[in-house]
Amino acid sequence: MPDSIVRRVRYVTIVLLLSLFGGEMGSVAHAQTSSLNTFSPYTMYGIGDLAVGGSAFNRPMGGVGVAMRTSYRFNYLNPAGMSAIPRQSALFNFAGEGKNFYAKSPTASTSYNTFDIHDLGLAVPLGKGVGLGFSLTPVSSVGYTSRMVEHSADITQNIGSTVYNYAGDGGITQVSMSLGVNVAKGFSLGATMHYWFGDIERQYNVVVNDYTSSTIYRNIVSTENQNISKLLFTLGAQYMCRVGKQNALIFGVTYQPKVTATVRDNRLTLSHNSVMVDTIYSARNRTKMDIPAKWAAGVSYQTTKLTVAFDYNRQDWAGAFAIPEGQEISLGVYQDFRLGFSYTPDQFDIRNALKRWTYKAGVRYGDSYLTMRGHRLRDAAVSVGVDFALKRGTFSKVGIGLEYGERGSWAKDMVHERYFNFTVALSLFGNDYWFVRPKYN
Repeated sequence: MPDSIVRRVRYVTIVLLLSLFGGEMGSVAHAQTSSLNTFSPYTMYGIGDLAVGGSAFNRPMGGVGVAMRTSYRFNYLNPAGMSAIPRQSALFNFAGEGKNFYAKSPTASTSYNTFDIHDLGLAVPLGKGVGLGFSLTPVSSVGYTSRMVEHSADITQNIGSTVYNYAGDGGITQVSMSLGVNVAKGFSLGATMHYWFGDIERQYNVVVNDYTSSTIYRNIVSTENQNISKLLFTLGAQYMCRVGKQNALIFGVTYQPKVTATVRDNRLTLSHNSVMVDTIYSARNRTKMDIPAKWAAGVSYQTTKLTVAFDYNRQDWAGAFAIPEGQEISLGVYQDFRLGFSYTPDQFDIRNALKRWTYKAGVRYGDSYLTMRGHRLRDAAVSVGVDFALKRGTFSKVGIGLEYGERGSWAKDMVHERYFNFTVALSLFGNDYWFVRPKYN
């Protein structure tokens, strides 16, 4: 997310995440203040961590949304849901997200805190059963810092220590325009046009600390900046069938076709010491990166009090982009399963505010598109949350959610991560404040 959108303050204690690298390496630790959107050694490759996606109001429900359909919530995951927005109304969403990361390897551990925007959206009706929405949401994020000291007896005794530093920052954001239309009773279709944009910068440097002072060694600094921009499209459909008078069973599906993006890649490698600086390599290239086809399916059961929803997402990243030589990394299928619940005792109770609140819980489990050293990276999380109205009898709400998850691999030589996410969301529903006819002129 752009720095101008929100003020972000992060504090970080950095240590070596030894298990990412082979060879005879040891670890050291240091602390710094930085401004990363995420913090994970697993973001060293590709476009980084893929965002869970969806509205912050649905994040406490495991991030479900493909089959969710409501008149007073913005559906980022399925454009067909935009057709549920009622006439003479408007819907505005804004949410922020705080993250706390903990990573641990067999030799070191680290923690990191961030805060950023989760989503921003505006939706309006174009007519009966037709809705249009605009949104700004994250797609992926890159953030890591690590330091290594090589422990080789011959090098240490004859030369000194060699320090390797790695750092990366950036990510991809999307601006979207969604249109949903009711085409038949209970059946709606939708389409979203996304524009992906963002920069990812990675740095690498080698510093030789000469103990003998007999030879002057040059240090290496290398920087790579990748700029990505691309138009994508998502198609969606929802079918709702009534179960009784007030209950509904909803099925949803979305499909994002495969596209190929052009990546503008700028690389610069310098060799330097206290006397001079030489350029070893400098190039500006255009490379190709596939953004694989993605599809999702979901089902939900909604009553006036209870909602239960389940989603499945799948995207095959095999061969989508090149992996640096010598890395024990492979690309595969990203997939996740999401299950969410919400319960409102009585949204129209005039005496007890707690009965008007909506209580939420959810779980999700997924596989990353990265496999490292033969170990598949996995992500599992549980979440809870609550929504409450800004004013009694209105649909404009504030939502608070908390999520705890674990990611990575449980193998003994791998990094294992734990994280806490905290979301605060605001939704303003137009019928509550706008289009109200005055009683007096």
